[in-house]
Amino acid sequence: MEAPKDQMLELLGCIGFSGDVPQAVVVHPNREHILYPLGCNVVIENIAGKKKQTFLRGHTDFLTCITVSPNGKYIASGQKTHMGFEAEVIIWDFAELIESGFTKIEPYRRLKLHRVKVQDIAFSPNEDFLVSLGGEDDGKISFWDIESGKALCSAATGNCRAGFAECVAFCNTDNHTFVMGGNDSLRVWKFNPEVGKMDAKDVTVRGLRRIFKCIVVSEDDEVAYCGTKSGDIVAISLAQAALKMVGPERMNFAKGINAMALTANGDLVVGAADGTVALVKTSTWKVVKKVQLTAPITSVSVRGQGHQFYVGTLASKIYTFAMADFQYEVRSAAHNSKVNDVCFPRQSADLFGTCAGSEIRVWHTKSTKELLRIEVPNKVCNAFDFMPDGSAIVSGWDDGCVRAFAPESGKKICEVFDANGKGVTAIAPFNTLPKLITGGGDGQVRVWDLGSGSGGMQLSKTLKEHTGQITSIMVAQSDEEAVSSSVDGTCICWDLNKGVRQQIIFANTLFQQVRYRPDEAQLLTVGTDHKAAYWEVFNGECIREIEISETGAVNGVDISASGEFFVAGGQDKIVKIFTYKEGIRSYCGVGHSGNINRVKFSPGEAEFIVSVSNDGAILIWKSPAL
Repeated sequence: MEAPKDQMLELLGCIGFSGDVPQAVVVHPNREHILYPLGCNVVIENIAGKKKQTFLRGHTDFLTCITVSPNGKYIASGQKTHMGFEAEVIIWDFAELIESGFTKIEPYRRLKLHRVKVQDIAFSPNEDFLVSLGGEDDGKISFWDIESGKALCSAATGNCRAGFAECVAFCNTDNHTFVMGGNDSLRVWKFNPEVGKMDAKDVTVRGLRRIFKCIVVSEDDEVAYCGTKSGDIVAISLAQAALKMVGPERMNFAKGINAMALTANGDLVVGAADGTVALVKTSTWKVVKKVQLTAPITSVSVRGQGHQFYVGTLASKIYTFAMADFQYEVRSAAHNSKVNDVCFPRQSADLFGTCAGSEIRVWHTKSTKELLRIEVPNKVCNAFDFMPDGSAIVSGWDDGCVRAFAPESGKKICEVFDANGKGVTAIAPFNTLPKLITGGGDGQVRVWDLGSGSGGMQLSKTLKEHTGQITSIMVAQSDEEAVSSSVDGTCICWDLNKGVRQQIIFANTLFQQVRYRPDEAQLLTVGTDHKAAYWEVFNGECIREIEISETGAVNGVDISASGEFFVAGGQDKIVKIFTYKEGIRSYCGVGHSGNINRVKFSPGEAEFIVSVSNDGAILIWKSPAL
């Protein structure tokens, strides 16, 4: 995606990891950087010292594979796309990135041949060639010359008897030989540079039927170890293309093996779909160390000489393991589903919270470390907020419940069932009074009195005007008025004392969010009409409309505490800053891969902007509003 010609927002930090990508966590051979995908971006992060992140942007859709060349000169990444379109492989020159101090970030080569999806990629030992594997809808394997960016050869992966291929691995000494595995398919390929063709030899496995998920090749190229969905490891002799051994001894890994890596002494670190991380001695085929994590393992990558390795999981966590004793710690954690809301506490920019799926998480703004996690299994949190006095975190859920939690321990304080029909979709606390206002999928707005201690909540008023789902609510500073937005094309200003409508706004759009300007004389709305609209609170008159998106709805908007700027984001995946009075776009931030759902200025001097999106990413920007 090309960035608009505005001043670029400085990205201070990012929280997110696409844990569903196979072998997504890769340690660079220089042992100083770790790479992983986030949506359609490749993130390069320092391992030691201050956590500094660099984004490689160039893909148009979510990444499906990532790898680094043996000596670290190149990075390659592949993506998926829509049916009938070509999926791209991008090669990045890492040496050039280092030389420029990560200021010059341009793709070195763009390779297009596969359709719909690039399943896997691998570099040759001399870093002159790249082999790419197409997905199930493509069914081809291609051999590329990196210098010219041309495909030297391409062939069908199947042999008319087996299913599609899932993984590929190059030999470590032979620049023209690689191994491919998949659904009941295991083949050794050799490229002949003289005739420009590839020949495949099916591995003799003596009637063994397996789905191969990952492959690693020994340093001397004698043995290829193939992890299977059945939970065992198939060792084959590359010279004879024949089965050598199946292990480990006396056990299989439940639910299959998703990832493997070789240690410096030739043993295997195995990551299984049941969350098991194990060390298998290849000399005895015994499991000598084992640890159980809570989520399926999708990546294993050994750092340097093997004293340390990294594990990525489907739950979007990255762990650091010590090889000696298998002690581990969480290096980074992230949401693994779309982020629905983001909020700061009223008086602090040091912390912020997000909700996604069944979780509410609280983060430290500057370090991006997770401080608190609240989980309600099998439910979805649609919206949440911090109480102004910091006494609780209040949240609305898809089962129609309002739940309040202690902000330090995450302990549940109270729970109100059937707070709104069709789920609680918006929530906002009063500023000084012990009250709460909620909106639901049924279009009703309800006001609640909060009891002290564990006294719970009591329904005070029900406001029935909207006919569609409530998308946002904001309470005025006086606690006497509030405004709600809905997909029914209306925003309503409410008199909270009388429980009646004061003013109604109609527009030909599905309103996604509404905010009071700090002086509360005007409202700012965004919706599916690509516009930001200014409205007079007094009479509901539209005084200005600005088209702020060329493509797609605008889902989130926020106004700085000074009222000088507002920030917006939506389906075009760009964070945009506008001057409020002039309505001029002055800054933009490019980094999201999914639709942006909410954006938020930090309180006070608005030092930070936090944006959240469908791909689970949380991006922290330096605000120009200071």
